[in-house]
Amino acid sequence: MDAQLTNHIPSSPWIPIPDKRVICIEHPAIIRNLKNGIETLGGEEALSKLAASNGNMALHLRFRPEDPMQTPIESRSVPTNNLLLKITIPKRRKKRRANEETGTRHEDSNTSMKQEPLLDKLQASKGNYKVEAVGMIDKTVRFRDMASFQWNISRSKFVAKMKDKLADGNYEKIQQFELSQDRGNPDSEILPPPTFTNTVIPHTYNYRQNPAVKRALIDGKTALLNFQAAPKTLTPMVHISIAAIPSKPASVPEYEQLDALHKECVDYLRSLFERRPIWTRRALYNNFPKHLQTMVRFTMAHVAYMWRAGPWRDTCVLYGIDPRTDAKYRIYQSVFFQIETNKSRPSYQSSNIVNSDSHIFDGQRLIRDGRCFQLCDVTDPLLQQLINTEMLRKTCDVR
Repeated sequence: MDAQLTNHIPSSPWIPIPDKRVICIEHPAIIRNLKNGIETLGGEEALSKLAASNGNMALHLRFRPEDPMQTPIESRSVPTNNLLLKITIPKRRKKRRANEETGTRHEDSNTSMKQEPLLDKLQASKGNYKVEAVGMIDKTVRFRDMASFQWNISRSKFVAKMKDKLADGNYEKIQQFELSQDRGNPDSEILPPPTFTNTVIPHTYNYRQNPAVKRALIDGKTALLNFQAAPKTLTPMVHISIAAIPSKPASVPEYEQLDALHKECVDYLRSLFERRPIWTRRALYNNFPKHLQTMVRFTMAHVAYMWRAGPWRDTCVLYGIDPRTDAKYRIYQSVFFQIETNKSRPSYQSSNIVNSDSHIFDGQRLIRDGRCFQLCDVTDPLLQQLINTEMLRKTCDVR
C-alpha cells in the first residue's frame, strides 16, 4: 500500500547545474543604471581584476566615482554555496481599448511602468515561466564596513587646480603646478584629511536602562525616578567671579514648614554662625551634636551659601556676607594640603576615631582624611607668624 501511494506522489523536476563558477557582488544601493553601478565599483577594469583573482581581490565602492578624494568603502569576500538562477517570464501584452467615438486609445491600469516585485510577477504569470540554473556562487563580495565621513570638494578651487595639473600625469602640466606662497591669509583653503575615522565596524553598545531607575506615576503622568540618586542639598554654590552674593535662601521650604528635627538643626546652625560667619563643613560637624550631624548638609541652604573656588573655597558663608569686601575675613580663607596617606605611619590619625579637633592644624598631628583647613584654625606657632602679618592688600586678589 505504501509503495502504491509513493508512486502517485509527484516529484520535483530535476534541473541540471552547469559546472560554472560565479562571483556575486552585493551592492548596497538599488541599481537602476547598470553602467553607473559598475562605475561606482571601479569600472570594468576592477571587475576583470576581481574575476582574475577568483574573488580574492577587494573592491572599492565610491558613490561619487568622479571624486578621487572620496574615502571608499572596502569590500570583503566570503565563501558561499549558492545557486544563480535565471527566471524567464513572458511579457504580458498590453490591453488597450479603443474609444469608438473619439478613436483614442487608453492603456489599461495593469500596464503601469512601475517595476513589480519578482514574486508578484511569478504569481501573475500563473506558472508560465521558465527557471534554469546558470552556475554556482562560491564567492560573494559584500560591503559591510561603515562609510567614512564625507567632505564635498566639488567647489574647491585648489582641488580643481590639482585635478587639472596632476590627474592625467602630463609632465608639462605637472611643472605648471605651484602652491600658493601667501602666509596668514584668512581665506586660505584647508584641505580635508585623507580619512576622518578608522572605525569601520559599528560598536555594539548594548545600551540598558539604569536598574535603579523605575517608572512612577506622578500627578497622573508617568515619570522615571532614580531611587538610588543622592538627594539634593540645595545649598547655593557661587564662583569667585560672581558680582553679587546671595542675601537670603531661595528654593527651600519655609522654616514653619519644617519638622521639629529640621528646625532644631537650623537653629543650631544659626547659633554657630553668630559666633563665626564662615565655617568649613568639617568644623561644623565637629561642633554639632551627633544626632544632627547627618542633617547639616540638607539644612545648610537655610543659613549659608558656599564658595566653589577662590580663597574661601569649600567654605560655608552666612547669607549677605561677602568676604571679598573686608580684610577682616581673610583669616577665614581655606588652604588645601596633599597629605600622604601611608597607613604604616603611627602618627596619622585614623578616620574611624572621633576627633572633635580634626579641623584644627597644630603642626603635630595629621588627619588622614582631612586636607582643608581655615587660617583661623591653624595653631602652629611658625605658621601663625605668617598668618598674623600686618602687610595686607587693600583689595581682595581672587587669584
